Amino acid sequence: MNYLERYRNGEYEQVWNDLQALGSAVRHEPHDSQAREVATETMRRVRRNCERLVSRLRSLGYVFGTYPDGSRRSYPAQPLTTPSDVMRADCADLEAQAGPLPLSLVAFWQEVGAVDLVGMHPTWPDGLDPLVVDPPEGALSFLFDEEGDAGETQGSRQFAGLAPDDLHKDNVSGGDPYGVRLPDPSADFIFLYERHGLLFVPYLRLAILHWGGFPGLDGRAVQFEPLGGLVAGLERF
Repeated sequence: MNYLERYRNGEYEQVWNDLQALGSAVRHEPHDSQAREVATETMRRVRRNCERLVSRLRSLGYVFGTYPDGSRRSYPAQPLTTPSDVMRADCADLEAQAGPLPLSLVAFWQEVGAVDLVGMHPTWPDGLDPLVVDPPEGALSFLFDEEGDAGETQGSRQFAGLAPDDLHKDNVSGGDPYGVRLPDPSADFIFLYERHGLLFVPYLRLAILHWGGFPGLDGRAVQFEPLGGLVAGLERF
């Protein structure tokens, strides 16, 4: 079986592990086309799961676009934004400026678009670190050169922000945004500055499938009664 067949057969984690182990060789055939098909299939499942979460959260009275302290956000952001020609153009612009983008990130922007679950519920705790992945426009607006290691020229690596950190999501001054170091021709990438230190696809699994869009619940001794209903019947990816 090829990678896509194995993935559809339920080898979700192993297929992504195998693709990531290829490093930059994933960009060469016979791997490239199969890896892109796996990434597309993965992110279509992520999109459907996000649609379910947004609907379920609304039915529970969760208010998007409002911080847990009750203040409205200073800029509008939909909980789920459909991919668009503008996103595709911005993605191409980011790649032109920073070099190859990980296949998982490109597929996310092509199939999911953007997700922003920041909001509030009057009876829920803060510190939930709701799932956010900004559109490529956000990455372009927070793209800067990083100091290279010995032997590298300054500016040979860049950091692109992809989401506010957990404190900023609660309207509290925080630290660096979660993001990606570029260029990165791999299948997947470490979601930098997010506390779990995971690759992006495993992070999405944790955030969506385990914690219903609120990975800040992980490791906290709090009872969150809506969790079972939020994650029920979500598609594995």
